[in-house]
Amino acid sequence: MSEVYVLVERKMSVARRVAAIIFLLLAFVALRFSLIGALICYPFAFIFLIVAYFMQFRGFKEYEYSYFDGDIRFARIMNKSRRKKLKGYNINDVLQIAPAGDRSVYKYETDKSVKCRDYTSGKKDVPYYDMVIKSEEGIILYMLELDDKYLDAVCVKNGSKVIRRQA
Repeated sequence: MSEVYVLVERKMSVARRVAAIIFLLLAFVALRFSLIGALICYPFAFIFLIVAYFMQFRGFKEYEYSYFDGDIRFARIMNKSRRKKLKGYNINDVLQIAPAGDRSVYKYETDKSVKCRDYTSGKKDVPYYDMVIKSEEGIILYMLELDDKYLDAVCVKNGSKVIRRQA
């Protein structure tokens, strides 16, 4: 049996992009003031440029969901280089996998005591699935963008826990 995984790139928020542009503009203003005689503005220009760089170019985030032989693992990948394992579960801990808004997971979506983790791309009009897991921490609702290959692999052992989106 092979490992099946889904890699989803998280969309950068508008607020983060606006903040990066503001810091870039501040850097140019500080550089301009330093050129007309205010040498104290050089360090500020340098600091603003560094902050703008990290906000714009070093803020890429991806989520990876993998499934192998009954084990489900979640990981976050920052800047396509640093991978951090978030959580891992056994398929026996999964209560339900269903499209978002389905009747089988609606009670978990509306319950305030259920912890919710959003591992989707954040793009509009992209359908996603809800995975409900019971763990030591309580019941957790994961929002995931699963593909057919991933769902097929889960259905091999536990097809009763998966509800597919109607085509």
